[in-house]
Amino acid sequence: MDDTSQKIRLALVEDLEIVRMGIGKMLAEIPGCDYVFEASNGQDFLDQLATKPIDVVLLDLEMPVLNGIQTLEILKKQESKVKVIILTMHKDLDMAFELLARGADAYLLKESSTREMINAITTVFQDGKYSNNFMNEAVINSIATDRKVKSRMKHLELDERDLKIIRLICDGVKGQEIADAVFTSKKNLDLLRTIIMKKLNVKTANELIRVSIINGFYSPRSNEEIELEKESAILLKSKRKQNDLFDDLLNDSFFKN
Repeated sequence: MDDTSQKIRLALVEDLEIVRMGIGKMLAEIPGCDYVFEASNGQDFLDQLATKPIDVVLLDLEMPVLNGIQTLEILKKQESKVKVIILTMHKDLDMAFELLARGADAYLLKESSTREMINAITTVFQDGKYSNNFMNEAVINSIATDRKVKSRMKHLELDERDLKIIRLICDGVKGQEIADAVFTSKKNLDLLRTIIMKKLNVKTANELIRVSIINGFYSPRSNEEIELEKESAILLKSKRKQNDLFDDLLNDSFFKN
């Protein structure tokens, strides 16, 4: 792989300079790879990506300006071909599964060996996905948690819409926004919320949050994650309106003909 154009083009996004320098030096020395650029945050990365195409990015999570989760979301919305390897110190199974579900191609801990990092880079580039023991454990843990949640939901006679309402309430989302998110009226939402609180045997929002966390119905999220979901809900609502309008136009055209 002497021809640079045939090499795996890499980028690193890491806000801590000393860490960025150390990992960057290692990446620059990998045979068969071309270390194209580094960035100190997600926005810096996206700005450089516009003029410096790459194949694989090693992406940190906690960064100023634009963090790793937000950067991953933007790449997926843009349908970018760049393979994303999350590189973090967070040994969190739930977080790992969440990021993999959002489209990350690998989740590596910063304590990983150089050999594993190289293996992950070449594997995601060639095959699309990489897996290690920690990632496998994250998937198994998520499946087990999901089964417990579904069992508890069945016992309390809650459905998926109830669960979505619970999570939005716990996030602090306003009533009308919740109603829009579950495609119902504010009046009907108030009725649904009353029924849900009776099923959970709670009387206040604080009790609802506590009981929801205990039952696995809710995991506290950052403001950035909540805002991203709101944006997605707005886009979905807009698309539904466009589809409805398109259907109306088709129907009108059909009957006129």
